[in-house]
Amino acid sequence: MDAGVFEIFGTRYYTHGFGLLLVAPFAFWFIVSVIGVPIRLLERKPLQWYGVVVSAFCTFVMLIVVFWDVYQIGQQATKLCNEEAGLHVYRTAEAESFLGAAGIRGWAEYGFEFTEGESDKDKIRYFMENGKPTYKKVDQFLSQYELVTTRKKITNRIGIIKQQIKDRNSNEVLGEANEFKIHGGWADMLFFNLTGFSYSPWICSGRNQKKKIYPSDLVKAVLAPINKL
Repeated sequence: MDAGVFEIFGTRYYTHGFGLLLVAPFAFWFIVSVIGVPIRLLERKPLQWYGVVVSAFCTFVMLIVVFWDVYQIGQQATKLCNEEAGLHVYRTAEAESFLGAAGIRGWAEYGFEFTEGESDKDKIRYFMENGKPTYKKVDQFLSQYELVTTRKKITNRIGIIKQQIKDRNSNEVLGEANEFKIHGGWADMLFFNLTGFSYSPWICSGRNQKKKIYPSDLVKAVLAPINKL
């Protein structure tokens, strides 16, 4: 389990617990009030429950205020991670190339004839020549399949990085990898903003997926070089 992730009855909650700093004064008040009860009994003084009741109520309210959004984030993030995250292959295909790469050496070793991509709005084709990687600008792409990466917010605390292999002719999605970025609740984020400490969101790449899914993982799961499927 990643640091700051707590699983309760199958639901994962994401928090570093800095909100407890806001709850601590009320919890301390409650503890002092409770300790005061037996002391007054020993001193044969009338019991006063006012402090205990009020401090318990304030502690409970602060817990709700601080961690309610953590609960909501956890509910939604768990659902997304279980149902949508991870690598999904709908159809495999043979290809001599694909669009969306930034080089050729590794892909040539995998078996592709060439790859294509964009650089400063120029159309680039990468290929091997005399055993060395090279490239040239082209007027149009030849690849039938394209690796597309999109990023968007689902909520203020949850975002998605979606990688897809698409057929450029039909717009069919052959496979996709969904990775969710999960940020902490308001109390955690307030702590990081005030202290200036570095912060990285939690990453969910699937219920049983512990590692990041790279574009190459998706490409190799969906596309095979011609005659190598």
